[in-house]
Amino acid sequence: MMREIKSTGDYLRAKIVQSTKPDARKRNPGATKDTLLDAARTEFQRMGYDAASTRNIASEAGCNAALINRYFGSKLGLLEAVMEECIDLTPLDGLPPNEMVAALADIALGKVNPTGNFDPMVVAIKSSGSEEAQDVIRSKLGNPMVEQLASLIGGDKADQKAGILLSIVSGMFVGRVSVDADAVSTDHNEALRELLYDAMMAVVSSGT
Repeated sequence: MMREIKSTGDYLRAKIVQSTKPDARKRNPGATKDTLLDAARTEFQRMGYDAASTRNIASEAGCNAALINRYFGSKLGLLEAVMEECIDLTPLDGLPPNEMVAALADIALGKVNPTGNFDPMVVAIKSSGSEEAQDVIRSKLGNPMVEQLASLIGGDKADQKAGILLSIVSGMFVGRVSVDADAVSTDHNEALRELLYDAMMAVVSSGT
């Protein structure tokens, strides 16, 4: 029986055919990064920073966990990318103080479902036990949000007023989800909206 002898050209042609099969496609780095970010938003919001698993994030994104380090440097770098430019209060720009405060009250009352659309403030509260995460959250969320609110408020002590407003808004999440107090449940939205409005208007108008 004669043994079939394949030339180098045969092997090269076989390799070329294999590389052009549909399942041997190249990875799109941009698409992979976006998919990892989407998966990370879900994981960080569900678990908080410390408990979040990069293995789970990579699995949900359908890729190897090593790509998180390649694209973002580390789990902390991934959190930083997730929190980057995630707050935009420009829709409130130009509104008179009473309308701006009313909108903020609605934002505060909307913090009910931590597993729904991505909410960076949920991530911030669930990650409060991590010092390294808090440094990222402070620089990417807390300070930028205070700056945006302060620019909307204007006048004396605008930064401090903005900080208090931010505390009120984030406090609604604590009361509703973390503490689950009946007094601040959605059943009382009408009364809560009025009280929130009065409290925040008092802060905004203080000293004027």
